[in-house]
Amino acid sequence: MLFSFSFLPASCSKSYDNTVVVHFRSTSWCYSNVFLKHPLLPLNHTITVTMNFETLFPDNRASGETTLRQCQLVMLRMLKVFDHLCTRHNIEYFLIGGTLLGAIRHKGFIPWDDDLDVGMTREAYEKFLRLAVAELPNDIFFQNTQTDKYYKHGVNVDARLRDKFSSYRHLTRPSEPWHQGLQVDIFVHDRAFVKNDYGTVIINKIANKVLGGRKRAQILNAISRWSPLDMVYNSNYMQEWVQAGQGTYITNQELSKLIRWPFEDMNALIPADYHTYLSRQFGNYMQLPPEEKRVSNHNVIADPFTPCQHPEVLTWPKSIQTPAATG
Repeated sequence: MLFSFSFLPASCSKSYDNTVVVHFRSTSWCYSNVFLKHPLLPLNHTITVTMNFETLFPDNRASGETTLRQCQLVMLRMLKVFDHLCTRHNIEYFLIGGTLLGAIRHKGFIPWDDDLDVGMTREAYEKFLRLAVAELPNDIFFQNTQTDKYYKHGVNVDARLRDKFSSYRHLTRPSEPWHQGLQVDIFVHDRAFVKNDYGTVIINKIANKVLGGRKRAQILNAISRWSPLDMVYNSNYMQEWVQAGQGTYITNQELSKLIRWPFEDMNALIPADYHTYLSRQFGNYMQLPPEEKRVSNHNVIADPFTPCQHPEVLTWPKSIQTPAATG
């Protein structure tokens, strides 16, 4: 019989076998959709609920026919875990960029793509930090500038889910000490300035020069949340700070409704008005690029079975590793 719990403070512990144990100090609980008041359970009683992610979402990276497909399967599993925890805590997210394009055009990954991008509002992201991060399975590392002291790239990607068994090394910075496992990129969207606001671009450049990556991200995030200045705030837009005035954005209208959409063998959340967003970013997004351009542009070496050099890594059992064809 399955148990479900709502609005209860919790603490979590993790075991070696990828099981998360959630300890609830509860005054009420739900059993098979029947709400039970606390007289049935002593106040401050501890309930233990086990989430076995190996059972919920098996790791089948070894079944991929190519190295690229194996990497996609790693990222797909992390998305499933992420979606599961977001659903459990009523947290909204949405596929963005090439991942959203892949969902619409291919019902999954773009066949040659080697990353996965999701977006969240600031409110949703902070709720994820409070409630869901501690429930991640042991083989997934949550990376931001607070959990990984080496993570300066957070100015471009606010946070990442990192697979501990693998590596995803950028050839332009292969020796960076931050965690470089295969990842799900989490872009936090703040209420922001309108597109082409060159004043804010200047602020970004000055902050980057004077403060550096980590401080810049912290300062600009604070400004985006609290500043009433028209120069950096427009309630109609949600935008990634790092791409201020020169990159992608999504409007509140486009985020007003999210729907479930097929992505590989799951259904992920996407903006219902995906057409407006994708048309703005990609033009005729249903048209495939020329064959010679159907390659990844991330300039990385990805290995689904070899961990990076970081304290938060695990070793994949060689007994269940299946060599893949190159690709």
